[in-house]
Amino acid sequence: MTFVLPEQVYQELTIDDPDVEAPPVDAAIDEDWATVAAPLEFSEPVVSRVMDGVQRYIANADDRPADEVERADAALAALAAQHLSAGTATEVYIYTTDIAAGEGAETVLASEGYGDSVTFVNGFQFIEDLRLTGH
Repeated sequence: MTFVLPEQVYQELTIDDPDVEAPPVDAAIDEDWATVAAPLEFSEPVVSRVMDGVQRYIANADDRPADEVERADAALAALAAQHLSAGTATEVYIYTTDIAAGEGAETVLASEGYGDSVTFVNGFQFIEDLRLTGH
């Protein structure tokens, strides 16, 4: 299993701090269990629809304008749509600590016909589960 990160998410996970030699995400990439995806293919209609749909979902859930929603949250779902529609993945797990983004991804991808192929994993719960199991 490899975690595939949209560029927008990678940028959120890196820090510009001279005291930090390598951000943890870079260590994960170096160890080959994470990778940064190629730029999203917005020319593919499903990618654009999913990106916009998840931004609207988050905006409605948070009661704020869609243009104020971070694109990184919606990019997770757009990347999933890109891989599902291209057939390079048949099942995706979206890990995020943003509940609205995760629920939005499941909802919007289901509306595109991928409901049985998408699972939202609450990042906070995932970390807690790892902590409890000692992994």
